[in-house]
Amino acid sequence: MATALGCIVVFALLGLMQCTPQPLFPLQLTANIEITAHQIPAESEFPPRTRRMVIYYDYINKRSRADIEEGYEAAKTYIRRYDLKNEYMIRLAPIDDCKRSYLGEKMPFPEIPDETSYVGERDVDGIKTNYYLFEDYDIRIHMYFNGKTGAPVRLHEESVEGDGIAAPLLTYDYSQVELGSPDELLFELQEPYSHGTCDRHLGGFPYLHVFHYFARF
Repeated sequence: MATALGCIVVFALLGLMQCTPQPLFPLQLTANIEITAHQIPAESEFPPRTRRMVIYYDYINKRSRADIEEGYEAAKTYIRRYDLKNEYMIRLAPIDDCKRSYLGEKMPFPEIPDETSYVGERDVDGIKTNYYLFEDYDIRIHMYFNGKTGAPVRLHEESVEGDGIAAPLLTYDYSQVELGSPDELLFELQEPYSHGTCDRHLGGFPYLHVFHYFARF
């Protein structure tokens, strides 16, 4: 399988070899994400137009965490231990509670569709990126990965109307990305909570989409 900095070698005219970069969401990273819902007016207080979170993602060791700012809902933290088959939702002050649920499914692999095409290099906020495009009927998804490290920089989703005009839907902006395995302690419950003190919740919690549905946990 190609890495985020990997490529597929293809033969061009005269037998010259060219390297086409291939997109791959990193299997281990820490990052800040800002998600903008373009269909919500900028002046809207509720629901807010933007949502922010910090994620700690470790597919290799099958664990993840998201610290979500207050906005659509109360500020909360999700910890998902696919390795231990447990997941937790902690709501911060003033609610201050914890729920736990059995997590019996496998951690989804962060998979970008094979139909995604490489478009070329683009500058995104001063970062030289590799730009990819995925089209699905009337939906276009633009993806940008750091050209040096392979870290995600931006994903932009838009719908294309019958007249060919594109309407923005969602944008995922990544910042302060650190590749590599997050500290294991980040996936542990901290005082005053423990597995035993968290209320049991049947049915689990919804997936968090952190790079469209291509990367979720």
